[in-house]
Amino acid sequence: MARFNVIQFIREQWKTLPVCSGDVSSKAIMLTGTNVGVGLEAAVHFAGMKPQLLLATCRDEEKCKRTREVVLERTVLDNYPEDSTKVASWPLNLNTFDSVREFADRFAAEALAGAQLNILVANAGVYMQSYTKTRDGWELMLQVNYLSTALLSILMLPYLIKSSNVDSPSRLVVVSSLGHYFGSRKLTGTDKWTSILGTINDENFCGSIDRYVLSKLLDVMFIRELVARLPEPTPVVACTVNPGFCRSRLFRDTETKWYTRPFASFLNYSPLSRTSEEGSRTLLHAAIGGEDSAIHGRYLSGCEVLEESSYLFTPEGKAFSGRLWTETVDLLSKVDNRVPGIIKQNLRVD
Repeated sequence: MARFNVIQFIREQWKTLPVCSGDVSSKAIMLTGTNVGVGLEAAVHFAGMKPQLLLATCRDEEKCKRTREVVLERTVLDNYPEDSTKVASWPLNLNTFDSVREFADRFAAEALAGAQLNILVANAGVYMQSYTKTRDGWELMLQVNYLSTALLSILMLPYLIKSSNVDSPSRLVVVSSLGHYFGSRKLTGTDKWTSILGTINDENFCGSIDRYVLSKLLDVMFIRELVARLPEPTPVVACTVNPGFCRSRLFRDTETKWYTRPFASFLNYSPLSRTSEEGSRTLLHAAIGGEDSAIHGRYLSGCEVLEESSYLFTPEGKAFSGRLWTETVDLLSKVDNRVPGIIKQNLRVD
């Protein structure tokens, strides 16, 4: 159990992180949110390891085309031009459930690498200053950072399990944040909430910062609940990661208003911030490094396993997390009729 610690944060930000490497020549890797920042740097690292397939996703076709070009320019064309077809980029917009469903349909239909999937790194995320609803009726950060990420993880779970073996289980990595330590600030009296997701979705529930860090806490809860239901020995090692305080484009929405531009400048020029490339190293470590048993169900930061928010270990936190799982599965089962079957066939009964 842990709380945010300023001294530990500063030490970690200034620590030199290792660049994890390994033999991924037989593996298919999927990485979301790759057009800029940490996601792009992770994609470049993965491509340089020459996987059987790297499937990098972006919000639209134009970003996919440019991202693939950048990844090829920085890695593949120099190292193995004959294998450039092993880098693919498909559109995936987590703003809408339709896009997630269509992506899953395409993955099943085109059967890239024989529908093999050994590693899924769910990196895509967003921060918005103003309350914004998606066409599905959900607040944007709640849908992108949590609901659509959970839907994608569940829909890809059968492929991860099918591609797993005893010596090398597949891996599911969901990018969270150190902000998850602050995510419980608005979670009071939750036992009286009629609906967890409905309450969080309300415009008057909290402000943008609280909503962002809460979405990252929900990611940690989702992985912990998923891990508790995976069979043993596990076919999928699942964890959450914190890239750290990075100079990236995550908070670009703060550049749009004069009164939040100083915050954007602080993020980009603070001596405490690390580069996106440095931030991507913890994603690599979670995806291909570390001992399976050590990272399974855990939260990683600075290429190490750290204790999650203390709230998760309180009676209220445990009850909240269990209810969140039930509500999430119920909702996503209505969004995509494949979800109930996947849950029933691949996870243990509560």
